[in-house]
Amino acid sequence: MSIAPQFSTTPATEDDEFRGTRRYRPGPPDDVYFPVAPMLDMAFQLLAFFILTFRPPTAETHIDLHLPTTPAALPSAPRGMARPTSRTVDVDLENDVLIRAEADDLGDLKSLRLGEAAVPDLTQLGQRLRRYVELLGDRPLRVRLIADDRLLYEPAARIIAVCSSSGVAAVRLAPAGTSP
Repeated sequence: MSIAPQFSTTPATEDDEFRGTRRYRPGPPDDVYFPVAPMLDMAFQLLAFFILTFRPPTAETHIDLHLPTTPAALPSAPRGMARPTSRTVDVDLENDVLIRAEADDLGDLKSLRLGEAAVPDLTQLGQRLRRYVELLGDRPLRVRLIADDRLLYEPAARIIAVCSSSGVAAVRLAPAGTSP
C-alpha cells in the first residue's frame, strides 16, 4: 500500500481544459416552503386580543364644555304680560374671559387682546389676569383662547402657561373665527 497520490495516466483533453475555465452557474433555486398558516393564526390571535382588551379612555373621549349662561327671557307676569324689570347678570358671565391671539405671516404672536382691550405683551396679560382672579375671590376664572390658525404652538403654549400661572381655573381652546 502506497501513500503517494494516485495520478491518472490518461492524457488531458481539450474538453477537460474547457471545463476548468468555465464558470459555475447554479441551477434554479429550490422551492422554499413558507408556512403562512401559523403566521395568519398568530395575526388573528393578536387582533382578537387587542379588540377584546381595548377600553377607550374616558378622559380623552369626554369633551368638557363650559358654555356661558344667559338669563332666561321669560315673561315675569302671569298670562303673558311682560313687565320691564331690571336684568340681573349671572355670576358665571363674569368668570369667563376671552383672549384673542393673532399671528403674523411667520406664525409668531402679533397681537393679543383680553376681552376687547389690547394687551402689549404676556407679562401684562399675566398681571391683568392675576388682578382679575383677586377680584373674583373664591369664584374660578375661566379663559377661552381664540388663536389664529397660523399661530405656532410655542406662543400658544406660552399664553396657556401665563394663564395657568396667574391662577386661571380652566383654559379652553376655541377655533378661530368663533364669536364670544
